[in-house]
Amino acid sequence: MIGVDIEPGCSSGARCYSVAVVDDGKLVAKYESVPLYRLIRLIWEYRPDILAIDNIYELASSERELVKITSMLPPDLNIVQPTRLPDGSLVDLRRLAKLAGLDTGSGKLSPARTAYLAALLASMGYGSRIRFVEEKTRIVIAKSRRLKHGGMSSPRYQRRVRSAVLRAVKDVKRILDRHRLDYDLMFRKSGGGLDSAVFIVYAPRSRLNGIIKPHEDSDVRIEIQPVYSSRIVFETEASDQLSQTKPYIIVGIDPGISTGVAAVDLNGRPIFALSRRGVDRSEVIELITRHGIPVLIATDVRPAPEFVRKLAAAMGVPVYEPPASLSVEEKRSIVEEYTRRYPELRRVTDAHVRDALAAAVKALHIHESKMRQIESYTARLGLDIDVDAVKADVIKGATIAEAVERAIHAALNDVGLRSYLVKSVRRSQVESTPEPQQAENEDQVSRLRMEIERLRAENIALRRRLREVDEQLKRLEAEYRLLQIEYRESLEKDREINKLTNEVKLLRSEIEKLRNEAKTLYAELSELQDALFLVASGRALPAPRLHELDNESMNMLAKLVENHGRIIAVMDTVNPVQWNRHGAIVSKLLLAVLVPRELLDRRGVIEAYSVPVLPLEDYEIKTLNGLVLLDEKVIADAYYRLSEIEAARRRAEKRRLGLEDVKKMFEEYRAKRMKLLLEDADLAFNE
Repeated sequence: MIGVDIEPGCSSGARCYSVAVVDDGKLVAKYESVPLYRLIRLIWEYRPDILAIDNIYELASSERELVKITSMLPPDLNIVQPTRLPDGSLVDLRRLAKLAGLDTGSGKLSPARTAYLAALLASMGYGSRIRFVEEKTRIVIAKSRRLKHGGMSSPRYQRRVRSAVLRAVKDVKRILDRHRLDYDLMFRKSGGGLDSAVFIVYAPRSRLNGIIKPHEDSDVRIEIQPVYSSRIVFETEASDQLSQTKPYIIVGIDPGISTGVAAVDLNGRPIFALSRRGVDRSEVIELITRHGIPVLIATDVRPAPEFVRKLAAAMGVPVYEPPASLSVEEKRSIVEEYTRRYPELRRVTDAHVRDALAAAVKALHIHESKMRQIESYTARLGLDIDVDAVKADVIKGATIAEAVERAIHAALNDVGLRSYLVKSVRRSQVESTPEPQQAENEDQVSRLRMEIERLRAENIALRRRLREVDEQLKRLEAEYRLLQIEYRESLEKDREINKLTNEVKLLRSEIEKLRNEAKTLYAELSELQDALFLVASGRALPAPRLHELDNESMNMLAKLVENHGRIIAVMDTVNPVQWNRHGAIVSKLLLAVLVPRELLDRRGVIEAYSVPVLPLEDYEIKTLNGLVLLDEKVIADAYYRLSEIEAARRRAEKRRLGLEDVKKMFEEYRAKRMKLLLEDADLAFNE
């Protein structure tokens, strides 16, 4: 490996470097005042695995220039910046070397010494690797651009092309699986096959040479495109023990040609929500880690898509999938309720973003009760610990007690030190150790280093095995999805059968409902027939049945009395206001009014208009909807009651006339008496 550090100046005026070539921890060669072009030649000459530099921008002043320089370096060269911590912060090279147990000497580090220490630290595994060309390749499978004239109708041609695309996708997938290449598959389905598909293979283009070749015939074309990036990408191993300032987040994913991504924190606040077209797994991971620390990846469908499972596995977090796929109406309801709390999200109209946000919010709702329980528990303990870290551990599968214990352990052990420094020994502690104990401490440190290396190798082997099992599961899931597409017609027939079965159930239910209605109508018809017989035989008289006398009943009464006689039944109330308004008209239409016995005390209101009032219970035979059948004797009793009303009116009239005669005689007497008194007064005055 080669370590590089920039020198303060160069005779040529351009940038010059100190170069240290290290092999197995020993300095093999060193160079000073090396210009950039000579540095590139030395790298090609030695062909090191690692190029270590304490600041990547010492190679160039801009990312564009860095891309140009790194494109001239060997493709298998790893550029490492040892001073960059996994969370993106920087540490001084001298301090890092001391923590790693390296001798930094006294005074300021020279460029040559800095280059040597950078190479040693990189060889020990410190720092972050830098990439400019993304190690992935895009394979596009779509219909051919070549046109073939005649010989087939358009629908048949489309079906043939879609089947050809589906076969090509299965072939490419089989090849990638056989060579154990990691990939994401996105496709657009259509009747009988696929319209198009895109594989994002996480391997450089050179790995696909001789495995998959570009191809185009009359039906389908296969394009292979390397994916480039002009941004600096640092590769670091994430550690659970790193102190983080970013929030813990739940991420919802809606994968496809356009991928929707949305995230909320553990308190329900929105972090971001957007959709992008043609993004792959690494770009989604970068987007997520830029905004927060994921603790759960959520989807709105069950089973979770392969893209979501691979994304969660790559980030080391669990997947949430609902018990059943969320319907469009349910997702819209979840998002509308959430946007009422956060109005800034109302501008979200993209269906992919809505589905991703609904998945994240649904996952949050599932864990809300547990979050409140954690807050209550930690508040009761009164410990100064990171509550969000406890929540994150619980969501990942730990119990509340385990998560709290981890948080207490982290607080006790000051997790601000990065995990990759665990294997180092603080130089200051070694120097402060008394001379007799120094050898013993060094042996202990050596044993600890060997144990850490053994555990690291075991961890790597287990992770590799876990990835292989996970990839095998994902391959089987992808094959299952492709088989579903291949046999879509049979599945559609099954769905059609299910649809028809449901329709038959609905029709049977409707028939049963109609049968019950017909039975009810038949009973009513039988009653009407009996009533008609009674009316026709003269044993019953039909009368309208009203709740009270009002404008609506007056309109109906004007139509009914002409055909059904002049008797009505008022069932509920006798309103004096309404009878004062309509009494004069009613008296010309009706022979009698029948009311329940409890309303007979109000009969005077009606009989004031010479309309007899009779008790309904004495004459009612049967009630039919808006009619009541009355005994025929009601007519005779109505006339009898009318005669009583008229007789009472005549007696009252006679009494009224007798009183007027007495009053007239009294007035005449008063007039004569007054006349006599006036005459007597005149005589007395004259005398």
